[in-house]
Amino acid sequence: MNGTRLLLLPLLALVLLTGACAAPARSLLPLDPALTSAVREECQKPFLKGPLRLVHALEFEVPGGKSAAIGVLAADPGTRTFRTALMTLEGWVLFDIESGKTLTVHRAVPPFDSPAFARRMAEDISLAFFFPAEPLLALGQEEKGVPVCRFNRAGGGFADLFGSGEDQMEFRLYDAGGDQQKSATFSSFNAEGLAGVVEIRSESPSYRLRLRLLESEPMAAVQ
Repeated sequence: MNGTRLLLLPLLALVLLTGACAAPARSLLPLDPALTSAVREECQKPFLKGPLRLVHALEFEVPGGKSAAIGVLAADPGTRTFRTALMTLEGWVLFDIESGKTLTVHRAVPPFDSPAFARRMAEDISLAFFFPAEPLLALGQEEKGVPVCRFNRAGGGFADLFGSGEDQMEFRLYDAGGDQQKSATFSSFNAEGLAGVVEIRSESPSYRLRLRLLESEPMAAVQ
């Protein structure tokens, strides 16, 4: 790994320890009841449908530079469990966590050894790969007529999932005050229905985490 990547990787740990905020969310307009079934089905599109092992090329960008890594994820959406490892391009494991009934850190190299970093990473994985566990709050549409699935969030706030372009969907998280905390964009869906590219964005602090799917394979369900 070159010097630039070594300097930028600590920034990944720093920004994942802090929250984000943006503009308040708008109220939803009523949705045509005839579209309810189709919208519900569409809102399941970005997320895993069964247990998979995924390998992603990761690109992390902050103002002033970028760094790259490899992420390996084994996830079961049925049990909402996963294990993931973050590695350098040379194969050195920087971070390895497992999430089930509890969050277990198997390996964490400084500056990735903070419990808060592990929790934040687990939140981002759930955001990107698991259908929301919280109840569906409402189905509606934005002013331009784009259908929206709105979910409750544990601890307050809500999340909006909607199509944001051709073959692209976006998931936005808001706090209890209606301020946007984070977003995930899903695009380039393949024949298996997996998002070829997932981007997680934060505005304050400013960072972008881009995951490009390299390979995937089914695995046994976690009992």
